[in-house]
Amino acid sequence: MSYSILDYDLSLLQNLIHSIDEHLEYVTKASVQVDDADSLGYFDNAEQITGLGFVACQTYLSSVCGYLKIEKRKALSFGPFHSSGQSKVQIINHAANYWKHNSEWVFEKNSKQKKFVEETFELVGFPIKTDYPLSGVLTEVIFPDDATFKSVIKVLETWKAGLGKTTS
Repeated sequence: MSYSILDYDLSLLQNLIHSIDEHLEYVTKASVQVDDADSLGYFDNAEQITGLGFVACQTYLSSVCGYLKIEKRKALSFGPFHSSGQSKVQIINHAANYWKHNSEWVFEKNSKQKKFVEETFELVGFPIKTDYPLSGVLTEVIFPDDATFKSVIKVLETWKAGLGKTTS
């Protein structure tokens, strides 16, 4: 089975992730050079960029599922797995949904998506009500590697390889 389309999608993701990681590195370095990085918005900035990184990864997940003709819900159950027992790609997917939709949740009384995201964040140790939960989730998804999206790419490649074996 040829993965030429997926290789192209992965290349695009890698280029975007490179920019996201560069920005996160810049914010991190700049934040240690000031007295109150939190009140100056450095951590909020990092959190927003982290959310954008998760959405880029989620887009890639969806592309893989579509190309391999595998229902996304089923594909998200494949490893690698976090110590909580959840697949890392499922955590990535929930983190992206959190970043995209959490502002809307104040208007929704019974959101299944919100419930799944809340449960996932709780299981990985960064409840959504904590400060900067996406940054914490990023750290958990790639532990013990550095908290970069370049490390998330490794998770996605491992997931895609395992998923591809089921369609061969």
